Amino acid sequence: MKKEICSTLAEIERHHNVKILYACESGSRAWGFPSPDSDYDVRYLYIRPLESYLKLFPARDVIEGPIDEVKDFVGWDLQKALKLLIKGNAPLIEWLHSPIVYRDNFWLRENLLKLSNEHSDFNALYRGYFGLAMNNFKTYLTRETVKPKKYLYVLRSILACEWIKQKNSIPPVLLRELYEELLLSTAPIYSELEKLLKIKVEAKERSAGAHFEIVDEFINEFFNENKGPLFSSKEPTNANEYDKFFLECLRREN
Repeated sequence: MKKEICSTLAEIERHHNVKILYACESGSRAWGFPSPDSDYDVRYLYIRPLESYLKLFPARDVIEGPIDEVKDFVGWDLQKALKLLIKGNAPLIEWLHSPIVYRDNFWLRENLLKLSNEHSDFNALYRGYFGLAMNNFKTYLTRETVKPKKYLYVLRSILACEWIKQKNSIPPVLLRELYEELLLSTAPIYSELEKLLKIKVEAKERSAGAHFEIVDEFINEFFNENKGPLFSSKEPTNANEYDKFFLECLRREN
């Protein structure tokens, strides 16, 4: 599959006249709990020729597709990505930490990670994960039956919030790393999480079942105790560092 994905990335470059700098896997495969029929969520960063950034009406900063039953490709212009990185955009930061990489650029990733670690808004990152948890909870966990992956999406976002609160650093991408670090192995929620993971990786994506009472209690307790998701964080972001980095990328890639 990697060969096929890399071939599609090359075709995207030719069709859109862009250079893909970095491409990775997102979603459940990157988080460590793919189902047998999970699709491939390919995400990438690209840069256009220099003159594209000097036009009065620049090109759209997102490339979507191709999409089929197995693969889903979405790319962001590097300029867009940097603007979102300033705001502590959770999906982008996860892309940079993805354990599954289809096209790497060590210099680019190293410097983007440095920017995110030193200058990103951790309050915004927390709010992003909090919003993801709340939205998935309201949309999927209030039904009579629940898909295991929806439980895991909410739990992963909640644990990411806890990681940021406790460690004031970027949370790991893998769900197992999150809960093994943050939860006691003797806690009831720990064993319930293990059960959910086992079901998720063995069942098809559309499988749904009964509620997990202990998991529901854990989630409700988190939302009851965290209604104002603000905490002491880093100093306001200096956008000049992002400007310098973007200009250096343009010099390197054009």
